[in-house]
Amino acid sequence: MEQKLKEYLDKCFINAILCNYHYEYYYKLNMIVMTPTILGSAILTCLNSSEIPNDIIKWINITINGINTLIISLTTNYKLSDRLTTYKTLYNKYQKLSHKIESTINNSSAITDKLLDEIINEYDMLQNDNDYGFLSSYKNKIIKKYGSSKSMPNSLALQIDVVSVS
Repeated sequence: MEQKLKEYLDKCFINAILCNYHYEYYYKLNMIVMTPTILGSAILTCLNSSEIPNDIIKWINITINGINTLIISLTTNYKLSDRLTTYKTLYNKYQKLSHKIESTINNSSAITDKLLDEIINEYDMLQNDNDYGFLSSYKNKIIKKYGSSKSMPNSLALQIDVVSVS
């Protein structure tokens, strides 16, 4: 049973790393996408208080507001903030589960079938909570780094088999 717990500890570790990579990726993407809207609003504030003719200000306002609206709608459509929240939450939950597994392994007399089933069910629920999956580039990075030394989650284990068959 201890070996099974160590496998799930590896899987939690790998998933936590994947979630952290994705959180950082979507955080950077969100910052890159949102920076023009912030700058656009600041520029509009300055322009609206300037002495530029109203016709010119009107066209600048329409253009910048249109761009801001487009950026915000794309951000909403791609659910960047939802992805950020999901990956950050999953990272924290995988870390918690890892600590629980480590504690159980360190107290090996406490390992029971019921506890093992509880950990497996908790892990499965976390897997189901990921609505967005993982990008192939990060999966491949993890496989190259840990594929031979850690137990991989099923999605990555299947990918290792496909890669090694090719």
